[in-house]
Amino acid sequence: MNKKLFALLFFILIKQSICFSHNTNNKNAPLKTIKCKTGIYIKNLRIDQANEEFSVLFYWWIRVDSIEKGFDAQKVKQIEFINSSNEVEITQEITDTILNYYYLTGVCHSTTPFKADYHRFPYDRQNLFISIENKNHNVNEILFVGDTQFRNFNRLLDANIEILNGDQYSVSDLSTSNSTYTYNTNFGDPLVVGNDTYSRINFKIEISRNPTGIMLKLGLPLFLVLVLSYLVFFIPDHEISTASALTVTSLLAAIAFQWTINESLPKVSYYTTVDRVFYLVYSFIFYAMAQTVFTYNLSNGSRKAKKISEIIELHSRWLFPAAFVFLLLQILN
Repeated sequence: MNKKLFALLFFILIKQSICFSHNTNNKNAPLKTIKCKTGIYIKNLRIDQANEEFSVLFYWWIRVDSIEKGFDAQKVKQIEFINSSNEVEITQEITDTILNYYYLTGVCHSTTPFKADYHRFPYDRQNLFISIENKNHNVNEILFVGDTQFRNFNRLLDANIEILNGDQYSVSDLSTSNSTYTYNTNFGDPLVVGNDTYSRINFKIEISRNPTGIMLKLGLPLFLVLVLSYLVFFIPDHEISTASALTVTSLLAAIAFQWTINESLPKVSYYTTVDRVFYLVYSFIFYAMAQTVFTYNLSNGSRKAKKISEIIELHSRWLFPAAFVFLLLQILN
């Protein structure tokens, strides 16, 4: 009888030890990562190229499928739009314990900076990013992914993104990507050891500029400037004062026009396509000016020198426009 009682007590002791060990392991087990299926729908955007910013109005949503008992919705709600100047506005929140999902949605009207590349202006393309991240919970707790069950971004063929800059821009591509970002600081918190890595979802909007309008507005004034400088090849050699006035006026008009164009662009240190067009115009105005002075000096010399002056005048009448068109096409291509 004592043996049976001893065996029973030993069995109960072993069972309690296993249960205690199991509970301890669960208590110390890492939290399960919450998978947030995310999407946005863009209504309109406006590009401020001078300040390298874009303003955008869009709706956003986050859905967590298969929520578990003890699900903490507060973690999911702590989101931020990276570099955005506006706070998150939540319009609807649903926790469905029957269908076992959590749904959060809202609207955002934000202004966000972007890294512009104007090397090919006005044939440039810009990439605008809307990025979402959790404020306080790292990638081990919150993971953002694109919502593949439903449309997670505007469809390009719908052409439903209204760009509030007239017809200057158009959306050429839309894409979504997941990434992580590591902050190389503990933000002064002594409890944080090492660097935290956070999950991000990035919605990229690639916009392209319609260069037709800009090139037409640019082309007509520059064409008139070039015509003024081109007229010096039809002015007699001895009328150097008239020819000089035409070339100097053309040069000053081109410089003033370039300043006006540059006011709408950020102050970049590299040359854009428009800059190269202006420098080409400057060089041809200088050519007309230099040729005027050279032929004037030749016309005051011997008969042979006058003959050379006439030949230069005649050849410049076709060489000037032909060379300009050829070099302009090289720049635009």
